Amino acid sequence: MTTALPVALLDLDGTLMDSASGIAASVRHAYAQVGLPAPAEAVIRSFAGPPITWSFTTHGVGAEQLDTAVAAYGTHFSDVGVWDTRVFDGIPEALVALREAGVLLVVATAKPLRWAEPICAETGLTPLLDHVVGAPDDESETKGEIIGRALAWVRGTVGEAGYRAVMLGDREHDVHGAAEHGVPCLGARWGYGGEDELRTAGAADVLASPAEVPAAVLARVTG
Repeated sequence: MTTALPVALLDLDGTLMDSASGIAASVRHAYAQVGLPAPAEAVIRSFAGPPITWSFTTHGVGAEQLDTAVAAYGTHFSDVGVWDTRVFDGIPEALVALREAGVLLVVATAKPLRWAEPICAETGLTPLLDHVVGAPDDESETKGEIIGRALAWVRGTVGEAGYRAVMLGDREHDVHGAAEHGVPCLGARWGYGGEDELRTAGAADVLASPAEVPAAVLARVTG
């Protein structure tokens, strides 16, 4: 009898790392480039995590301006914003504990892979992870589609052994995207969405700090 491999799918921005200030600067630049006033700071902070096209269209950027806004954001973020980030305190220790417990760790992020991979390397996360799945350069995929590709990689890796997965994320998009694939999502309250957003979206539980991650993940994917 084979034992299903435990898997943790991990959001990046707002879950493993605090990247809000770099994202915010690039968002402000994009609004300036299309001649629109930037939203309030609390709204700008909410851009960290969801697909950027969704955030722009939700907050006042029209269809005729969207491509320009996305391109302006991407250029500024590549040059400046991507490096303005830090790993949340306690995350490395949580990842080490999960790896030692035999959990496969796969990042599933709406940040394009061309940024996600180098920033994971720069911040020291890469040696603690098994794989990174990011958005395409045009950021056209939903979080559900990105999670689907992450799970396809898991299936190709574990083969007939199968897997039991849980998602860890800080926004409603993580919860809904995971639910599209029948995967429960643990909410990261230290991120950008907040407890109310996560619980309303249907998070299986909301964790107060990274210190709670190992036990909460193992409770969902082992036993």
